[in-house]
Amino acid sequence: MDFDKDTAFTQQVVSALSARTKMAMHNIANQNTEGFKRFEVRFEDMLDDATRRGKKLEEVEYEIVRDMSGDPNHNNVVLMDELALLGKTALLHDVMTKRIGGYTKNINKAIFGRG
Repeated sequence: MDFDKDTAFTQQVVSALSARTKMAMHNIANQNTEGFKRFEVRFEDMLDDATRRGKKLEEVEYEIVRDMSGDPNHNNVVLMDELALLGKTALLHDVMTKRIGGYTKNINKAIFGRG
C-alpha cells in the first residue's frame, strides 16, 4: 500500500465531506429564504469518472454546484433531506478520520516499536 497516495486520497475525501457539511448547514440556514436554490457538493461521481479514465484518485477535487431544480421563484431546500445528508456525512467523516488515525498509529509503531 502506498501510504502517501492513500493518505492524500483520504484527506481529499475528508475535505469534500467538510465542504458538504458546510453547504448543508448553509442550505438549512436559508430554508426560509424565498427563491433560494440549494448548494450541493459533487464528489462521488467525480471519483467514478476518475476511476473510469484511469486518473489518480488522490487528485480528484470536489465541486460545489447550485441545484436549480424546481420553480425559479421557490426555495428548493427540504429540511429532512439536508438533515439526512448531514447524518450520512458525519458517519463517513468519522470513518475517514479513523482511517487517518490508523495510519498515524502504524507510523508510530514503525518508528518507536509500539502503538
